[in-house]
Amino acid sequence: MRSPAITRPRGAGSPEVRHDEAVRHLLDDAVASVRTGGRGHRVQVTADWNTANNTPNGGYVQALILQAVLQESHHPDPLSVSITYFRPASPGGADIDIREVRVGRRVSTYDAVLTQEGREIAHAVVSTHDWDAAGTVEHTPHGAPDVPKPEDCHDLGALIPVGMPILDRYTYRAPEVTGWLTGEPTGTTESLCWIRAADERPVDALLAGAMVDAFPPVTAEIGHLASATIQLTVQFRRRPETVWALGHVVTRHVIAGYHDEDVELWDEQGRLIALSRQLAILAEGAASRPAAVDA
Repeated sequence: MRSPAITRPRGAGSPEVRHDEAVRHLLDDAVASVRTGGRGHRVQVTADWNTANNTPNGGYVQALILQAVLQESHHPDPLSVSITYFRPASPGGADIDIREVRVGRRVSTYDAVLTQEGREIAHAVVSTHDWDAAGTVEHTPHGAPDVPKPEDCHDLGALIPVGMPILDRYTYRAPEVTGWLTGEPTGTTESLCWIRAADERPVDALLAGAMVDAFPPVTAEIGHLASATIQLTVQFRRRPETVWALGHVVTRHVIAGYHDEDVELWDEQGRLIALSRQLAILAEGAASRPAAVDA
């Protein structure tokens, strides 16, 4: 028989974070919040996660909301996040208002809205649970991609275009250098890439949720470097215990300027950490050449 859901007093903080909490990392500081009463939180959006669009990355915005929800949650672990972006966030203060939708024995659900200067920026629905009270049935016939270890892969740091602060937040290693980085786009919108926080922060759900939206864009292989996320859904599949994570990134359909992007995130032991799917709109005129990023 499964254990009942763990009920924690609101404000106790989420035990989901498994890294040494005495060590502060860049992401922890970038998503820190202060309660403003009720289930409201005040955050400071930083430009350190800005993209080629010169706006904060959608995965980072998702992490801002998720950390606030986890402080309110009756369960310690995120299970899924579905977030819709109404407009880009801007560096500066922001408010997150959280509503408890349902508290269940196994799964609880919360509604959260991030606003800046009274304007809604993003709306998220977050489901939480407790991995310690989860089931035991597993069937995973589709394993992790077979790639060399990070230390045996190409360091993309010197090849990825400058001008995107978000790329300084991570270290990237790939078994193959994608065509657009060598000036020869292949037209194949798929990649495999190891990713690690630049400050070597161990991966937890908060970082995994940010990582799925932090990979070099596979749409650059068809001549488009920048896009804006409209909707992002992340499913968390286990408590991570890793520093490096392997991303399998693929865009299958680009129609009328909108494109999907699916990401599988695996740990160093070949275990699935997270799945994500997003819908984004290509930025018109954003070419794949590195020089375009500096313009």
